[in-house]
Amino acid sequence: MNARHLSRSLLALVALGPAVAAGQAETKGIQPIRIVQTVEPQFPLSLNTMTTSRGEASVMINVDATGKLVDWLVISYTHKAFADEAVHALKEWRFEPARRDGEPIATRSTVTFTFQADRKVMSVIPTEYFDIFVRSWRGERVISQVCSPEQLDQPLQIVKTIQPRYAPVAKSPGGEHRRVLLDFYVDETGRPRMPVVMHASDTLFAAAAVDALDQWRFAAPTRERQPVAVHVQQEFVQAD
Repeated sequence: MNARHLSRSLLALVALGPAVAAGQAETKGIQPIRIVQTVEPQFPLSLNTMTTSRGEASVMINVDATGKLVDWLVISYTHKAFADEAVHALKEWRFEPARRDGEPIATRSTVTFTFQADRKVMSVIPTEYFDIFVRSWRGERVISQVCSPEQLDQPLQIVKTIQPRYAPVAKSPGGEHRRVLLDFYVDETGRPRMPVVMHASDTLFAAAAVDALDQWRFAAPTRERQPVAVHVQQEFVQAD
C-alpha cells in the first residue's frame, strides 16, 4: 500500500462544524451543507521522509446559496502541508448549499480534516467531540492561524473605512438608530473575510454594512511578530 494516499475510509473523517447563516447568526432550523468529495486528499509528499505520520487541518469555508465555494480561511493545522492539501481538496469538491426551511442559504462553517499515512480504519466522529479525540491520539502541537484581538502584538488598526451606502425608505420606529453587528475575520494581509450578521435592526442596512466592510482595510495583524488572522466584531450605526 502506498502511504502517500489518504485511505477512502479516512475520507469520511471530515468533521463539519456548525453552519452559520451568512445573513444572520441564528443556527436553529438550518440544514448544513452537504459535501460531495470529488477528489481524494493525499498524505503530503513533503512529509513522507519525516517522522510525521498523522495530523490535521481546519478550514473555514463560505458556501453561497448556489453551492459555490466563495471563500476559505485556514484556521489551524499541525503542519502547513496538511492545510495546503485540505484547501486543495476543498477547491475541487462540490457542495450542496445549506437550507433554512427548505430554502438554500449562504453559510459559514468549519471543516476539519485528519490525515494518517497508513490505512487504519477510523469512524466519523461528531464535531463536538472531534478536537478532544484527535488531540488524545495525535499528541502534536496545533498551530492556530486565528487569534483574538487581545493576543495581537498591538491593537488592530483600521487604515481604510467606507460608510454603508444606504437610503432608508422609511424612518425607523421612534427615530431610533439603525444598528447592525458584524462578526468577521481579518486575515494576515489586513482584509476582512467571512462576514456574518449577528444582529440587525434593518436587513437592508445590514446588507449595505456587509458591502461596506468588504472595502475596509486593516494593518496586517501579527502575533509574536508572525502574520495571523484575527476574529473580530464591528457595529455599524446609522440614524434617520
